[in-house]
Amino acid sequence: MQNNYKKEIIWGLGIFIFIFFSINSLYIFSYEFLNKIQIPEMATVLEVKEDNRPGYQNSHPALTKAGIDGHLTVAFVGDIMLDRGVEYSVNKNFNGDYGQLFAKVSERLKSYDLLFGNLEGPVSDKGMDVGGIYSFRMDPVVLPVLASVGFDGFSLANNHILNYGLEALADTKIRLIENNFNIAGQKVIDLNGVRIMILPFNQFADLNLEQMKEEISLAKLANDLVIAFFHFGDEYQTLPNYYQKNIAQSAIDSGADLIVGAHPHVVQTLEQYKNVWIAYSLGNFIFDQYFSPDTKWGGLLEVDINTKDKRIEKVTLRKVTFNQYFQIESIE
Repeated sequence: MQNNYKKEIIWGLGIFIFIFFSINSLYIFSYEFLNKIQIPEMATVLEVKEDNRPGYQNSHPALTKAGIDGHLTVAFVGDIMLDRGVEYSVNKNFNGDYGQLFAKVSERLKSYDLLFGNLEGPVSDKGMDVGGIYSFRMDPVVLPVLASVGFDGFSLANNHILNYGLEALADTKIRLIENNFNIAGQKVIDLNGVRIMILPFNQFADLNLEQMKEEISLAKLANDLVIAFFHFGDEYQTLPNYYQKNIAQSAIDSGADLIVGAHPHVVQTLEQYKNVWIAYSLGNFIFDQYFSPDTKWGGLLEVDINTKDKRIEKVTLRKVTFNQYFQIESIE
């Protein structure tokens, strides 16, 4: 009797382990599959020179200037999360106006020729919470706001993008395209004749090193600049770990011209490898984390590009601070 009881426990445990790993494998496979979906109606190259979004005309004055002085200024920011405490604060303190989060720095943001960030979760009203410890889903009303303050595109390769399942992810992609945003990894960006490809890579979606290297190498053959946007590292650690360093250096060896990172929620070091800049983590841009000095500010990476030789001339890491309402106070 006792032996039969033990066998039942062992069989039950085995079945549980099998189901757990099967679901996990399906989750990762589905993410990778859906993240590669291309929209056939879209043009091969996304032209950012002329923006037709309502109320968004002439919001990038530097774009016209770039054709005169031969320079572009592209900017990257870290995690953008407009749910949970941020949503509560916007409703309580700003009467539901998400634009107030950026009101003090919107002109600065709109001055960049290209502005990219990590969208930390789906923007959708579809899907169901998959049951994570922390699950985010942002209200679709935030997209016109992000467009109006200067954002041109986002990386979706992160550990929260599937918090509400594949339906919410698919809906997010459709909404981003409808709002004229670039999704990292799907379209080439042409800025005054400089072809830029931003490739997203996610440590938490079974990142394959050899596949990453091949993808970067192929992208470099067809583009002037390849920028690898990573979601990697340890949360709240101000120094990159060995994995981050190894992955970033491998990406550069494969042809990447710039490495941009997110996920740790704090800013990590900016350094060079083979004369290529690595920003391991830009920390938070908009997030409801106000529990430590390191999470109360983030980084904005300014990248100066020479349009004549189509190369990165300089990068500058700016400090982004936000207040107790999660409103951005300054970019220094």
